[in-house]
This record gives sequence, C-alpha cells and structure tokens, in this order.
Amino acid sequence: MQPDPPITGRMARYTTKMAWWPAGRSIQVNQVRAGDAHVRPAIRADAPGIVWVSNSSILPGEDAGFGGRLDSPFHDTSALLSAWRDPNVVQGEEVLVAEMGGRIVGCVTVEDKGRELELVNIDVPLELQGQGIGTILVQSVEERARAAGKQAVTAGTSRNADGVAWRSLPWWQHLGYRVTHEEENAWTRSIGPGAREIRMRKDLPAE
Repeated sequence: MQPDPPITGRMARYTTKMAWWPAGRSIQVNQVRAGDAHVRPAIRADAPGIVWVSNSSILPGEDAGFGGRLDSPFHDTSALLSAWRDPNVVQGEEVLVAEMGGRIVGCVTVEDKGRELELVNIDVPLELQGQGIGTILVQSVEERARAAGKQAVTAGTSRNADGVAWRSLPWWQHLGYRVTHEEENAWTRSIGPGAREIRMRKDLPAE
C-alpha cells in the first residue's frame, strides 16, 4: 500500500492540541500498520477521540490562507456532542472513523449529493500520517458510494491567494481524483480575497 503524505480534505481545520489522549495510551508510529485499521460509522462515545484527531492533524497556523473552520464543532467535545444527531450525523454530514486497537486514528465526513457522495473532510493525526490510514478512509468512502449506487465521489481542497494549492492535492490525484474546476464560493470568501476551491471528482464504474 502506498503511504499517505500529510492530508486534509476540504477543510483544513486543525491545531495540535493533545488534550484528550491519556498518558500511556499513545500508539507508537513504528507499530502502526494501516491494515490493522478498520472504518465504521461513528457513535457518540467516539466524540473525544474524534476531537483529538481533528485537533492534531496539522501544525499550528499551517492552514493560514487555506481555510480553517474555527467555528467547527469538531474542535471541542461538548460542541461536537451538542451538534450530534443520531446515529452519526453532524451538521448534515455523516461521520465515519478509522479505529485501530480500540482507538480512533482517523475521521472522515461525507454528505449525500444525490448521484454523488461528497467527501467533505478527512483527518489523520500528524504522528500517524504516512501510514496509509487516510487511503483506507478514502477507499471506504468509495466503497460506500459504490454500494449506494453513486456515480462518483467528489471532494475539494483550496488554493490560497498566492496561487499555492494545499499540500494534499498530489495525494488526491494519486488516488485517482481529477480536478474538474476551480471556483469561488462562500467557503473561499470566508478564507479571504483570492482564495479558490479546487474541485475534484473520481468516477465509480458500475460493477
């Protein structure tokens, strides 16, 4: 399996707070094998682990100019639980997690767009990036989309005002996602003048 580079989906919404993970329960990077992870629908009890993942995916300030979501409930356990709608929906997005050894090691959110499934956001902690966990999350989303009869999985990332694309773009392309267009929208306007969203798509051939 090809290792993952540092990743994020559309929303680069992270800091490196490590508030939740208890001492003595860390996963050693040299012990991680992506094949040990499995993806499942999230449950309410996963909220602390999801917040830890969301808050430990990039360095502080690294997403400046690319589009953080400072108001995201994924930064705080109480806010996430308040926004949670059973079984596993937050702000209209279905939440899935990658779990390994009883611990949350990744998170992805998706939104039904009719003929397509939108992969809205994907998080893997910095210390576990490059191990293939992100690839497993994306493949799981694709499998769910295919099983639901969707034509494609869509996603987006950002380009800052200087014309620089967020660093995950080559990774998405490696996974078979093609750039369809770039656009300004409410999200990019919240980032600042000149920011654009790079829209991507991966068609799913009928089996």
